[in-house]
Amino acid sequence: MTISYSDRFLKLLWRWKGSLWKAIWKNLLLFLILYYIINVIYRFLLTREQQEVFIKYVTLFNDWTHEIPLTFLLGFYVAMVVRRWWEQCQLISWPDSLLFNVSALIRGNDPETRIIRRTIARYSMLSSVLAWRSISLRVLARYPTDNHLVLSGLMTKEELTMFQKIQVAVDPHQKWFVPLNWIQTMMVRCFEKGSLSHTNELRVLLDALEKYRQGFFQMFIYDWITIPLVYTQVASISVYGYFAFALIGRQFPAMNQHQHVVDLYVPVFTILQFLFYVGWLKVGEDLMFPFGADDEDIEFNYILDRNIEIAYLIVDELHNQVPPVYVESLEENVKLLHTRGSHNMQNNPPKQHLRNHRFPNDDLEIHVEKVPPAPSKRLSTIKKEHSASQKLMKREVSSFSDLHQLALGPVKNGPNNAP
Repeated sequence: MTISYSDRFLKLLWRWKGSLWKAIWKNLLLFLILYYIINVIYRFLLTREQQEVFIKYVTLFNDWTHEIPLTFLLGFYVAMVVRRWWEQCQLISWPDSLLFNVSALIRGNDPETRIIRRTIARYSMLSSVLAWRSISLRVLARYPTDNHLVLSGLMTKEELTMFQKIQVAVDPHQKWFVPLNWIQTMMVRCFEKGSLSHTNELRVLLDALEKYRQGFFQMFIYDWITIPLVYTQVASISVYGYFAFALIGRQFPAMNQHQHVVDLYVPVFTILQFLFYVGWLKVGEDLMFPFGADDEDIEFNYILDRNIEIAYLIVDELHNQVPPVYVESLEENVKLLHTRGSHNMQNNPPKQHLRNHRFPNDDLEIHVEKVPPAPSKRLSTIKKEHSASQKLMKREVSSFSDLHQLALGPVKNGPNNAP
């Protein structure tokens, strides 16, 4: 499982589970055994002339260790592995969103509707078990066969018979999508029977189901297409090759020569380098496949237990439940309650960087820009255009009145129409 920690730094150094010490202690022990075997041979079994030749090789091998760009290689490799690991963690399918929509849109407390909602919840859990046991060792150990699904209540015997009749020629074990297809059929039938009042409600449910399915599908792609083997080989060979040369290159000569003025029996700095580089490599190796049974692998069994319990709560026990609303609640204000302990742990509220900025009084006065008058030539042009447009309008009005009189004919004089 992924190890959570929040202790102080010194306490974290001595933790064992999921720690650096647990990851590399075997490698470090082997390195020190080989180092001291070479050291004993050099100090007690070689002659003086042979020791001088050995010192030349010590200098040569030590120079070679500086030629390996270990930091660059490990940094690139581990950064890629950690990014890929976190992306896989985000692909874990949680049924909450799907089942919230099911509870909100497939309404009713009658036995038939309750069975439909509970069956959808059970099928969603069944699909997650079928999908995750193909990639997670923990889930496979919990549900090794289809009969264990029946014993756990995730599948009935009739459903198992129907499930086993479905044949997938390419990969017989990849039938995790079948329960999701059953859910889709149940949603469509609910719409046909009128349990869903509008096509938009059916669309919301199908979209939530598709999003739930995509998590399993993308996780299968990550499990299928891994980081190219050459990256892992380059990182591993560079690290272990570096410390293979360090077995000789980091020996301390017994004689005061070659700028060695102190004869150290314990290679302290080399041990620190081993902790850094090999520990760094172990991070990449452990996070490469996060679905196993190591300390830092994803705890799918806990996720399954949590999802099964939450699924039935959402679609059954919590369906159509809400506390009663009282008029008195409108008159009550929420209190900013603190215990003495939480009050002492309050952080400073966020403060904007302009909170104390003040403008001088002169800058606060209103300033109005005066619009400059139009040039005289431009003003005369505007007046001419205005007078021309007025004359044109008069002509149009007179011509319109003439046409109107022609259409009506001459007007006779009458008592009300004096000439």
